[in-house]
Amino acid sequence: MAKKKQAKKARKRHDGKALSEEDRTQLQMLLDRVMAQDPEEERFSQYVESLEPLIQRSVPFTLAFVEALGSTRSPVAVKVLQILQKIPAEKPVRRALKTALYRLERQGLVKKEEQTESELRVLIPRPADRQTEAWASWPESQGERGMVLKLPDAGRGYVMAIAVVNSEGVFHEFEAIQTTRKGVKALLDKMTGGVEGRLIEIPVEHFRFLMEEVAEMYQRQNHALPSGYEPIHKYLASQVEAVSRPHVYDLLDEKEIVADPILLRTSDSLLEVQPFVTWRLPEGLIQSFAEKIKELGESRLVISQSAQMERTAQINREAAAEIFTPELRQHYRRLLEETALLLHLTDRPQEAKRALAVAIDLENEIGLLTEDNFILSLVTRSIASEVEPQVEGAEEQATRETTTESGLIIPR
Repeated sequence: MAKKKQAKKARKRHDGKALSEEDRTQLQMLLDRVMAQDPEEERFSQYVESLEPLIQRSVPFTLAFVEALGSTRSPVAVKVLQILQKIPAEKPVRRALKTALYRLERQGLVKKEEQTESELRVLIPRPADRQTEAWASWPESQGERGMVLKLPDAGRGYVMAIAVVNSEGVFHEFEAIQTTRKGVKALLDKMTGGVEGRLIEIPVEHFRFLMEEVAEMYQRQNHALPSGYEPIHKYLASQVEAVSRPHVYDLLDEKEIVADPILLRTSDSLLEVQPFVTWRLPEGLIQSFAEKIKELGESRLVISQSAQMERTAQINREAAAEIFTPELRQHYRRLLEETALLLHLTDRPQEAKRALAVAIDLENEIGLLTEDNFILSLVTRSIASEVEPQVEGAEEQATRETTTESGLIIPR
């Protein structure tokens, strides 16, 4: 009886001038049904979500329902409002939900942990008729890369999801923000520094594949995903087809590439072009081999230049065979697959084939007699940079602190 009185009191407080007589009747019935529930019941959230079509029959109706709940001093009202916050809605409704919860918070009805959950919530955009687009930056030498997703919001705005994946294959950053059409352009310009080609448009299906690939890494490590991941993934899962392999294999014939040995033998030429020109192996992997070559040059024994070059080449081959464990081969295979995709999408087909040839060959061990000239040259160049390091100017070093190898500027 007390709950019915609360529902009636809430309806009276609401100004229902915009509602028809039928809507006001439906509103009262809905409030009565909701207020009669136990918010501690296990299936309470499912019950409220099942009422979504009725609650969202029109914006004025939804606003009336939200305002009525915001005027009700009841844990039921708090719980319902928090559940509604997780359901896509028009901007006026989202604003009304925030106001209603704030009103109940001022009355001491919203617990601290409930407030924290609300603050971490990221808006789930409602499907709209505008185009969803995705971009990726060029993978860098140790695996860092950026991904951007533009989703149409319920109004005329957009939700931008910005992800930065680090060398360990997890999110260094993940953020979802609301913006306008002009805001989308401004954000993309800021990230690229206005330079064309730093972000490459990719299929949205492949963006979903990349997100889920990172999520699998979190699962293997038993770590929690960033708070913004789940709402964005939920939207993609409902709107975008799932794929099971990298998109590059839909564009290039794997059998044809494997059958062409010239691609692998000429793959070292990739290191002379972007984005590979800046690729280096991590210092920790090559330090011991760099020391061996330094000792060779500092030896008191007089050996011919050809013998010294032969011994250096042997050390480089030994390094390639030892460094590229199965885990590191898989890591670089994925980097090269993603780079091959972007090369193909930017009309560089031969370079794309060479990169994919190296990626496919990384299924095999890197032996001392390998014909994978890309890997050998990458190892050789990385070790040489340690033997004869180049001193960078302070200005260039300062720039690197805010700009990635590929030139992508990540807004902080």
